[in-house]
Amino acid sequence: MEFIPVANVTTTEKDAQAVYDVVKSGWISKGKKVDEFEAKFAERVEAKHALAVNNGTAALHIVLAALGIGPGDEVIVPSLTFISSANAVLYQNATPILVENDPDTYNVTPEIIEKAITPRTKAIMPVDMNGMPVDYEAILSIGEKHGIPVIADSAESLGAVYKGRKVGGVAEIQCFSFFPNKAITTGEGGMITTSNDELAGKMRMILNQGQDGRYNHVILGYNYRMCDINAALGTVQLSRLDEMMDAKEKIVSRYNKLLAGQEGISIPIVPNYVDRHSWYMYAVQVDEKIRDAVVDKLAEANIQTRLSFPPIHIQKYYAERFEYAPEDLPASYHTWKRLINIPIWPGLKDGQIDYVAENLIKAVDALTV
Repeated sequence: MEFIPVANVTTTEKDAQAVYDVVKSGWISKGKKVDEFEAKFAERVEAKHALAVNNGTAALHIVLAALGIGPGDEVIVPSLTFISSANAVLYQNATPILVENDPDTYNVTPEIIEKAITPRTKAIMPVDMNGMPVDYEAILSIGEKHGIPVIADSAESLGAVYKGRKVGGVAEIQCFSFFPNKAITTGEGGMITTSNDELAGKMRMILNQGQDGRYNHVILGYNYRMCDINAALGTVQLSRLDEMMDAKEKIVSRYNKLLAGQEGISIPIVPNYVDRHSWYMYAVQVDEKIRDAVVDKLAEANIQTRLSFPPIHIQKYYAERFEYAPEDLPASYHTWKRLINIPIWPGLKDGQIDYVAENLIKAVDALTV
């Protein structure tokens, strides 16, 4: 079998033509294509405002800056996520309070968040792990009760639907990433959605060097703009979002049929409040004692995998700076030790799906004692 990557960029001639047209036009910086992309994105997720930026990390940083998060402030962040979630907090010289995840959904829960709130908590940053929405209603209720804003890190969940509402229009603030392995790509890019007019205006200034009109710099800002080249690609990709999600859902259905009930393999659990999962990744769990050996056997069969994101609290920088040990957040640590992300991307063929599942089952059976 030929090499099967864990993820693959899905682009077409139409994508390439859109980028070519922008380059040919002579206007490649932030312009009308960014405006068009923002408008169509806001419409797609049913949000009032959408602000295009140069990457998902910048999106998080802009929001924190706009909310005035700073030294002495705490932001609740799950440990089992990509490091950018916590890094953005440090950019503001605030303190990320790393918390546990639910071992079944991989998402932070309302109960975990509630226990972590202190008088210094100034924001809550839940993450839609692997593209599955958190329990927004419950988490937003906690934020409202304590007067704490919720910054939804929805980098992986574009296209997902929570209780009939599209992710992007559920929380007051949601942040997305358009890295090549996400639901849609702009090469590099991100988006912030919000229903708050005042906050949207402030964030537009922050992402563009703090300008209120050309060369009128009224607050500290950054160069976090998206350019028209990226936006043109994103606009075409956005028009095919449902098509690409449908393709992933068929892959998930096939994996579920092949892997459900297999001894030693746990397939993803989707809570009933999730109407649509965006399936950024399809993660299975195996015994942590054999996880790495299973990955090696899949690699021998020409199947690429990912071990999900190592929890932030075990990353060298955070472990040393905040004196974390792996067992300080045992659920996050041991969940990660069991996780394997297997190939899922539009264009993956039935034969390839079957081959991945067959080799995964074979590897787990051979290594289970």
